[in-house]
Amino acid sequence: MTEATRRRRPGARESILDAIRASEPLSRVELAAITGLTEAAVSMTVRRLLEDGLLVETGRTPTGGKPRTLLRLDPAARLAVGVYLDRDTTTYVLTGQTGGVISRLARPAPADDLPAHLTDGIGTLLAGSGVDPARCLGVGVVWPCTGSGIARFDDAPPHLSGWDGDELGRRLTESTGWPVLVENDATAAAVGEYWVARVGPQQAFAALYMGSGLGAGIIVEGRAMRGGHGTAGEFGHVCVQVDGPECWCGSRGCLEVIAGPRTVVLAARADPAIGLVPGRSIGADFAAIARAARAGSPACLALLEESARYVAAAAESVVNLLDIDLVVLTGPGFAAASFVYGPAIMRRIQPADARTWNRSVTVTVSLAAATASATGAAALVLQSDLRR
Repeated sequence: MTEATRRRRPGARESILDAIRASEPLSRVELAAITGLTEAAVSMTVRRLLEDGLLVETGRTPTGGKPRTLLRLDPAARLAVGVYLDRDTTTYVLTGQTGGVISRLARPAPADDLPAHLTDGIGTLLAGSGVDPARCLGVGVVWPCTGSGIARFDDAPPHLSGWDGDELGRRLTESTGWPVLVENDATAAAVGEYWVARVGPQQAFAALYMGSGLGAGIIVEGRAMRGGHGTAGEFGHVCVQVDGPECWCGSRGCLEVIAGPRTVVLAARADPAIGLVPGRSIGADFAAIARAARAGSPACLALLEESARYVAAAAESVVNLLDIDLVVLTGPGFAAASFVYGPAIMRRIQPADARTWNRSVTVTVSLAAATASATGAAALVLQSDLRR
């Protein structure tokens, strides 16, 4: 998918499908009011979508005049595979155009030959789903990466080290026969939230993502903001300490180096009283710290609360810069520790919201935090097809 395709405004097909996804079922009259399209444009576009099998008619609603025919999406009309590459696990999901997970598969990360590992996993996922592979439009692959698609880990595991998105996409297209789109984890998670939670296109929001690092995906008018070089949303590199330690990115005092999951885990590993099991990944240890904090460990709770103070300050900056009133916490880190981070963010932003900005910001936890990135990667493939 090219940047020009990513940036252009939605056409009638996409606008109508987005509106129905957020609030189905809808009538043609309601679609015209929501999308701003003329009733003639809605009727013509709906007719084509019905012919393509993307929409189905689902009864009528009584009105004062002629009953209106209601429309909904056919969940299985278009399918896509989403793949999330983590340090320890590869997660595969098969998603339809309503954002629901039709089938899911998780496998240990490969020791080598990443394209072969992914090709086999995709084939196993589809075979076990019972759906016709011909309905699959493509594959979305997501991992913690920079805008150039290069792995963002400062100690990348062997199966990701040396790979970039373009090369991996090309190799995977050759082996599967499907078009492949590669995206970073935070942006994909935000798109996944937009689809799965059925957020309306009029609702701008930021999805703050915590895995082994910190990122953000920003959705405006149903589109993921990417910036001039595809790196918008680097939440982990908001400066929260001007003279702080050097970050792996080359700057100083970044949120990720001051208060990110790695920093929390390294502090916990240095405390014998916490007793983390040796040899686990940053993500696994962070989840263990969160479980211990929830169970009553004061040392673990203190580490999370110190991290949350800085994360909340950075989140407030995101809210103020973008003038948004919805923040979604997603990714495995926030799924494990949202009971600390969510309240900390709310405490930070509420006073100014009430006194100065006259707004009410909602902070919520994604209901699909564990699979949001993979679902979003599949959703991006489906969106790309609609924009052709």
